[in-house]
Amino acid sequence: MRKYYSLITMLAGIASLSFAETNALIEVQFFKNWVIEREPNFGHFNLAIKNTGTVSILLANDPGYFQIGQLATRLLPLDSSRDSRQEEEYKIMGGAGECFSLPPGETHVYEGRKFFLPKSQIPFSEEMRFTVSVYLGKGFWLDSEPMTLKGVAPDSEEHIATVTDGGNPHQYELTAVTYKNERWLYSSLQGSSSYFSVCPLSLTNKIRVEPHDAKGLFKIWDGNKPMIFHMTQVMLTEGSDENNVYGKWTRERKQKAEADNAEVRRKKAEAQTP
Repeated sequence: MRKYYSLITMLAGIASLSFAETNALIEVQFFKNWVIEREPNFGHFNLAIKNTGTVSILLANDPGYFQIGQLATRLLPLDSSRDSRQEEEYKIMGGAGECFSLPPGETHVYEGRKFFLPKSQIPFSEEMRFTVSVYLGKGFWLDSEPMTLKGVAPDSEEHIATVTDGGNPHQYELTAVTYKNERWLYSSLQGSSSYFSVCPLSLTNKIRVEPHDAKGLFKIWDGNKPMIFHMTQVMLTEGSDENNVYGKWTRERKQKAEADNAEVRRKKAEAQTP
């Protein structure tokens, strides 16, 4: 039904101010390794960051601020001209959003939204090579190893439904896009050329859509499997693991991070005990 595209990459560098070792292991989870040209935001993904250095790393608490102020995708070869603009966004993030320090050895998993690769930063092509980077201020980046996504033409597109939010005058189109052995649900504003990926679908089941009991929420049936779709957030709020792959990965990865962090803290406490 689906394939996961997982990349685990070491981000490493030496902080210029403290001269302490600042390393991180970032686990980037793409849920498909292809994009179509009508996607304005390529490669929805989530990530986990493990601090493998010797000093704490300052990160935005809110994933929205993290996306704006610290997370970037950069085409290869890397262009340092981005630094000044990123520094401005980093300062805005620090002033408006609550940040936290990720201690050495601990892992953080972001929740509540998917991250994306802006099309403005990565022009559509058959092969898109880039790095996922985390900005720590004053021109200092943690850059991943090169990553690749494929730009493809879909094998087929199937109109599923036209839906309208009671509090919103706009109509949205739901479309099933098939490429090779994968079938994905996409949402688009009626009349727009942009598609936004939602979740994987079974290859053969009939897809049905019906209103749910709240504005912007719809129940979608993949055969006999129900899921709840939030139209304006373009995300599932409920669904089986086969459909809600973002929710499943985030839930399981957070549980593992919490267990690992508890063990790290236990060992630190033991080491400090006389």
